[in-house]
Amino acid sequence: MANSLAKVFATEDFNPEKFVKELGAQCVGADELRQQRAKIQELANNTSAQLKRNVYQNYTQFIETAKEISHLESEMYQLSQLLSEQRSLLSTLGSTRTTGVTFGDSSESQLEDANDSTAKEEEQKQKLAQLLENVEGATSLAETCGRTCLHEGSLLELDPVEGTPLKRVHAYLFNDILMIASWLANGNRRGPPRYKMQAAYNLESLAIVNVRDLGTVKLAFKLLAFSDTRVFQCATATSKKEWLDKCEQAKRTKSTEDNPKEAAENEKRSKEERAIPSRSTSLDSNTLGVDDEDTEYHEPPPEWMLEVAEDLDSCIAQRHFEEAYGLLEKAKAYLKDAQSTPLLLEIRSKVNDRGRSLVDVLTKELESSAEAKSLQGGGLRSARRVVKLLIQLNRSAQACQLYLRLCGAVSKARLKRVKREGATAAYAKQLGAIAFSNIVEITKEFLKIFSRSTNCTSGLVVWCSQEIKHLTTHLTKQLFVPQVSLNTLVECVVCFRSHCDQLTQLGMDFRYQLDGQLRSPLAKAIQDTGERYVEMVKKHIAEDTWRPTNLESWKNVEKLLSEFEVLGITVPSFCLTNDRWTVLTDNTLTFSRLYASLLEDCLSVATPELMATIDAVLVSVMRTQVQHIIASLANPRLKLEKQLVHDNASYIRDVVITRGLELYESTTNRAFKKLLALKEEIVVDSSSPTKRKSAGKTAKYFATEYI
Repeated sequence: MANSLAKVFATEDFNPEKFVKELGAQCVGADELRQQRAKIQELANNTSAQLKRNVYQNYTQFIETAKEISHLESEMYQLSQLLSEQRSLLSTLGSTRTTGVTFGDSSESQLEDANDSTAKEEEQKQKLAQLLENVEGATSLAETCGRTCLHEGSLLELDPVEGTPLKRVHAYLFNDILMIASWLANGNRRGPPRYKMQAAYNLESLAIVNVRDLGTVKLAFKLLAFSDTRVFQCATATSKKEWLDKCEQAKRTKSTEDNPKEAAENEKRSKEERAIPSRSTSLDSNTLGVDDEDTEYHEPPPEWMLEVAEDLDSCIAQRHFEEAYGLLEKAKAYLKDAQSTPLLLEIRSKVNDRGRSLVDVLTKELESSAEAKSLQGGGLRSARRVVKLLIQLNRSAQACQLYLRLCGAVSKARLKRVKREGATAAYAKQLGAIAFSNIVEITKEFLKIFSRSTNCTSGLVVWCSQEIKHLTTHLTKQLFVPQVSLNTLVECVVCFRSHCDQLTQLGMDFRYQLDGQLRSPLAKAIQDTGERYVEMVKKHIAEDTWRPTNLESWKNVEKLLSEFEVLGITVPSFCLTNDRWTVLTDNTLTFSRLYASLLEDCLSVATPELMATIDAVLVSVMRTQVQHIIASLANPRLKLEKQLVHDNASYIRDVVITRGLELYESTTNRAFKKLLALKEEIVVDSSSPTKRKSAGKTAKYFATEYI
């Protein structure tokens, strides 16, 4: 039965569903179905056991087959390498052009050149792909266009601190990156070794420094990248020299491709440096075209000089800038006094390259500081060290430009922290105080750092001018709005001028610039205030009923006297009575306060350029009041109030206008002729105040409406 079932299952057209249906139709009851199920299960167990026995019997053959497959894979890899080398050789032979007569058409040669270049590119891609075929995780590196492998080899990684061996690695040097790969265990299989990519370093941000032989650490070099320091040991001295030379050549080629202009300048400079000793050597020689048999013996340079380039790389990479500068100056001094030899010429070129590299690192340090989002906590103090080094490297102009850019960023960051809270005047004063204190502090620091670089002072002056311009532009938007009164504006402007005058102690006067930038908005504010005051005076004139003012108490009398005294005007005795009355009307008192305040505000910010506007405003406001007084003196309806009108007119003429003339002359050192003309227009009976004064302190009025 088991054999029959096995034959049924082994047929090619076996259908499981059909078999189950037929089996269910033949069986009667559940017992027969269970019996059939047990038979099928027994057949499955027998088949599984037989399969296991066959596997155990052929286990040795399986192992031998796997070995043969691995061996075949290795042979295929070697064959692929041979084919690629043959292809490279054939393409090289095909692209070779001999000098002399050229056979064939020029178009055909151009087509062949194009085909050769395309073939070379394809060949480079294939080589790179084959090279990285055995490196896990490195397939994406082959996709970069133009990437070529310059050097590869096995290295032993050492502990950077203790120098003990860690593991063996395989390094690949490409024209733009350096890749480190770790070895993978292959289980004693045949074929090429396999690796796993560990890290890839960009050559622009990588420094490869020679490590002196010390103790157990020999034939090693150090790889310095940001936040990573690794030490590798080579097998031989030749291998180490080859690694260092290849890496330096790759970095130089990379920098040349990225910055062709700078590379051309550096090459030109190095050629000039090499040309100078060659000329002197040619002049010292006695014969032309004949080499001297007895060459002069040159003493070899000291050991530190041979390794100065690597030491400079190490100092720059570890940010020991002062040590790098000292070593650079020491090397330049030695090269200046030493006799030129080919070796020293090569060292001189390397030293000059390291000097330019040091300058680039220092400038990037300042640029990154200026572009930093957070400039809290001594941004200028930390930059002082870098700036001094740039000055010592004869880059004072570049240091000045970068330092002032950093100062601008620091000042801007400090001003951003000032929050606008409360009154506008308080905010403006605080902002101005911080801005000018920053300018003073930065100026003192600048003069201390660039004390010997007087040519940089002009840059400081320009920077201060720009800072003041930015400040006044910002404050103009905040202050010169209709909601801010002239008194507040004057208070802020006077405060800014006092801060600006602090710079005169440092030899810089920006007062004219500050006044010039505030001139237009300030003139407009004075004009608007004058027009508003004229309207206010006209409104009070319309409401004037020519009645004396009742101060109601002696306390109010004292308050009035002290208030007017602060404004610089007085209240004569003939204007007061014993019963707390004053002959000055409410209109006269209000106008006196208003005009005295306007006079002080305008003259506090007076400049020669603003005097025309100030004169016009002061005259227009006073003319409105004077016209009202003249009209009242000539009004026949005010016969009963004639004495009162005379007293108020005398007060405006002899007290208010006189105060204006005195204050104007003391401020501008010239007479206010227009205001003096208005004073002369007020003509009153000069005896009336005297009569009132001789009549006693008690005033008598003959109209019942005063009572």
